[in-house]
Amino acid sequence: MSELIPLIKELISTPGVSGFESEISQFIVSKIEDYVDEVRIDRLGNVLAKVSGKGAARVLIDAHMDEVGLVVKAIDDKGFIRFEVLGGLDDRVLPAQRVVIHTKEGDINGSIGIVPPHFTTGKERDKVIPAQNLFIDIGASNKEEAVEAGVRVIDPITLQRGLDKLLGTRICGKAFDDRIGCLVAIECIKKLNDQELEADILYSFSVEEERGLRGATVSAYSLKPEIAFPVDTTGAADFPGVKPYTTTIEIGKGPVIRAVDVKFVSDRQPREMLIETAEKLNIPYQVAVAMGSTNGAAVQLSREGVATCPLCVPLRYTHSPVEIVDLKDIENTIKLLTETLKTIT
Repeated sequence: MSELIPLIKELISTPGVSGFESEISQFIVSKIEDYVDEVRIDRLGNVLAKVSGKGAARVLIDAHMDEVGLVVKAIDDKGFIRFEVLGGLDDRVLPAQRVVIHTKEGDINGSIGIVPPHFTTGKERDKVIPAQNLFIDIGASNKEEAVEAGVRVIDPITLQRGLDKLLGTRICGKAFDDRIGCLVAIECIKKLNDQELEADILYSFSVEEERGLRGATVSAYSLKPEIAFPVDTTGAADFPGVKPYTTTIEIGKGPVIRAVDVKFVSDRQPREMLIETAEKLNIPYQVAVAMGSTNGAAVQLSREGVATCPLCVPLRYTHSPVEIVDLKDIENTIKLLTETLKTIT
């Protein structure tokens, strides 16, 4: 399991805020180009690849590259950076976070300021501060210093967090949603290298999932799949504070076959493929009705329709800088996906 950690570290440390994925896309191309028959970046920024089989079917594996983050919207007279949220970052997790502003001149470190308790009343401390009232301190004394350092309106901003090992096989970090899905797809490509496959396997590392499933809408139309297995993370609810029966998903219990979510009902054919493979090979798995949605909702409706079932890695604390996954779940997701693809005729 530990052999996955270096690639996970590289994936989560490569910036790719939703709408600004050029750096992570180039990184992914570098990791897969020696293992695929074709690879290109389309006009929207999706990385599209193909591994040719015997053409029995066209099967799509999609994982979104983008991460939730921020973007510079203004610099005030004192040099503080005002920002907007890109994707579903919760206002509750933003104060007192360290961030990196990615400028043309290079990366600039900063922190999202927070008024200390000494300067606030009890009522003020009980309130969630809206993102529009927050600011980033990069150490500038005025607007001119910030501009001279290279900060410009529309520069993307990522949260500054690395990867920490926890007890057992669990790890903590930011951007696991969906760099873990990208990892699964990359490892799938490697493990199927030189295999005799009946189906053509298509890969889409897509942009802007966090802003409306935009990239997959384009890539699925372009690649024309018949079957699709979008790979993502999905929120577990096995920790204090979550209402009972919100979802049954737990980390450490295996990959999640995402049967239903708020925008989507999976197709029986690919869903049963995953279940049959898991049961045949004794791979632990979970079938779930999940919160939120994935690129599956966009892929399924492409052209005449695509038989679609997402396969997800369970994740705690989604869209925060302290997401937690279990390496066993990642390994079992890779195994379930690769073994299922071998069965398609």
